[in-house]
Amino acid sequence: MSQMNSLDNIEEIKNIDRSNVYGSIIELPKQCIHAFDEARKVVVPESYYDVENIVMCGMGGSGLGARIIESAYRKQLRKPLYRINDYDLPGFVDLHTLVFVSSYSGNTEESISNARRAIEKGAKVIAIADSGKLLDFAKEFKLPFYNIDPKFNPSNQPRMAIGYSVIGQLVLASKCGLIDFDESEIQKIVAILDDVIDKYKIEVVFDQNPVKKTASELLNNIILFFSAEHLVGVTHTVNNQFNENSKNLTADFVIPELNHHLMEGLKNPDFVKNQVCVYLFNSNLYSDHIKKRFEVTTEVIEENGLKKYEYIATSETILSQVFEIIQFGSFLNFYLSMLYNQDPTPIPWVDYFKKRIS
Repeated sequence: MSQMNSLDNIEEIKNIDRSNVYGSIIELPKQCIHAFDEARKVVVPESYYDVENIVMCGMGGSGLGARIIESAYRKQLRKPLYRINDYDLPGFVDLHTLVFVSSYSGNTEESISNARRAIEKGAKVIAIADSGKLLDFAKEFKLPFYNIDPKFNPSNQPRMAIGYSVIGQLVLASKCGLIDFDESEIQKIVAILDDVIDKYKIEVVFDQNPVKKTASELLNNIILFFSAEHLVGVTHTVNNQFNENSKNLTADFVIPELNHHLMEGLKNPDFVKNQVCVYLFNSNLYSDHIKKRFEVTTEVIEENGLKKYEYIATSETILSQVFEIIQFGSFLNFYLSMLYNQDPTPIPWVDYFKKRIS
């Protein structure tokens, strides 16, 4: 079967996508609305408003929300934010620190360790999970928690619960007075998500669907994602989903940092020109400095003979652009998964690793 026919064959796609990752992709707007409504119900003690710094903890898919908030709200955050993807907490954590601990399953080893250390240090803790030990811990210590009800995540994969993770943490952060976030932003996010879905959903045939075409060109390539400023966190999210869903080797890099080293590495080894491509996430909201750097970076990529792709986010706000790229990237890695005849849900090596270290 040709690539065109395989990506237009809905029944064949359903046979490959056995746990309905596609359902989680197209339910992202509903995830955002649901998370906004549910997280608003969480009661946060007044003492949580008086903090000097913020620490956000989470691993894998459960850590994506912190990365997105870190880059998207970097200019708006009223307190220093530190992101932790490890077992331990920084030495400065104390009673003046607000610690968010996110674990979709509620049983992530590193996250449980973070929660325990935060309590030992006297920090103020908010837990985010759908079940498991983390929720039990929160109840035991009478901590505020957002209990995710993942009814709009049919695949039940943490990386596909990004609406719950990001919106839930944004609502809780706004409740603590750390950022501004309200219903008008949700409306803008949902509008752009619906627009992206209409353009790239399965029912839009190959010849009229740019994402299906691009997926067919990315097949059997190592992909390097480049982005900057408010899109850095979401680019890592796209990278994460490519790794876990399509089982494709990818990496994400940041402009301007990559301009000081990575460009020299585009020359060797010989297979780079044939099997490595660069995907740039551009934005009309980037600063002028970054826009210029994107132009020159593109020249360098072309001079080195690498294949290049670009997505330009054009929606109205920083956060709506973040979700625009989440939705776009989800379709792209999903179609690539289908071309590999790869069920996106199983993560056998991650599961193997967890069993080996338990």
